[in-house]
Amino acid sequence: MASTKQDDIENLILSTLSFYEAMTFSKIVFDMDTELLKSYPDFDRDQMLLILRSFEKRGLVKASGEGSDRKWQRIHKKRSFWKRFF
Repeated sequence: MASTKQDDIENLILSTLSFYEAMTFSKIVFDMDTELLKSYPDFDRDQMLLILRSFEKRGLVKASGEGSDRKWQRIHKKRSFWKRFF
């Protein structure tokens, strides 16, 4: 199954985000793989913010701060008690 451009960009952003520290927008951009980023020249800030918001809604990322001080941190999705053992 071929992955779409949107999936590739989402995976790039998700792999860049840290589980250990909240990252600002500029930190996320600086830590991205530049070679992969070059293959999406039309990717822009607005798209990235939409993807980060969708991650928040899906429970993959938590956000803190407001405006230009906004930071995102990758989180583990909580599993139910039973799924931990089976």
